[in-house]
Amino acid sequence: MHVIAWIHCKRYKMQSIRYKSLFLLFCILYFPLFAYSDDILSIADDLSSRKLYDDAITEYKRFIFFNPNSPQTAEAYYKIGLCYRSEGKIHNAIEALDKSIFLYKDSELANRSRLTLATTLIASKNYNLAKLELTKIINSTNDESLLKKALYFYGIEAIYTRDWRSAEEYFRKFYQKSDNIDKINSIIKTTERSYKSPTKAKVMSAIIPGAGQIYSGNWKDGINAFILNSAIISGVAYNVYKKDYDNALIVAYLLLLRYYRGNIYYAGKDAERYNQRLDDQTANDLIKIVLIDEP
Repeated sequence: MHVIAWIHCKRYKMQSIRYKSLFLLFCILYFPLFAYSDDILSIADDLSSRKLYDDAITEYKRFIFFNPNSPQTAEAYYKIGLCYRSEGKIHNAIEALDKSIFLYKDSELANRSRLTLATTLIASKNYNLAKLELTKIINSTNDESLLKKALYFYGIEAIYTRDWRSAEEYFRKFYQKSDNIDKINSIIKTTERSYKSPTKAKVMSAIIPGAGQIYSGNWKDGINAFILNSAIISGVAYNVYKKDYDNALIVAYLLLLRYYRGNIYYAGKDAERYNQRLDDQTANDLIKIVLIDEP
């Protein structure tokens, strides 16, 4: 009986010691996190500045885990977004920036996060979502600096989407008074005057094979189309002249329809490619003008 009591007493003491040890270990490991949460953010910032983004993200998340209701949690999410963006993990960056916007609510810091989110979306070619975020900033901010940045990047988005009129509009608001506005407007007007009509190119090639390609700047294919179709038409005409209608029909069906239709189709495509090259050159020219003025 005494032995059983002794064993029971020992087990109780050991269990008590175990709980005390676990409590002590918890205090040693986690109490500093509550007491020195600012230090965690400082460590995370230092890691981020040294481009150790994974380690920085871990520290920011550790701060968030132990301080979910801290006013600094939104900033931690914002910086996580910056780290992910620097790593090229766009989806993760967007999620973190969205959380920071939600936590910042309607403050100017939320608009700062929106601007970062918008530029991230532009970089990932999510142009419609980027426009949505930029519009929110333009409609809500009282910060002149943020407003100018939003106008600038709205113009950049318009360049990338080849929306020349919107690009001109937002850069006019951004620059207000600047020679660059006249340069931008001149480039856009020149581009719009230089477009080739795919429909017109097709009609021209339907009338004179190859004419649409030449109109679209593709002289080589235009001349080839003219020579090839002329040769086929001549062959059909020669067979008709000789009253060899069967061969005339075969040549017309197998060759003329194929190459004549192809000539019309590719005339339209050449016009589209011409316009694409023109748009690309216009975008490059506009970017060169506005890049030096990035706010």
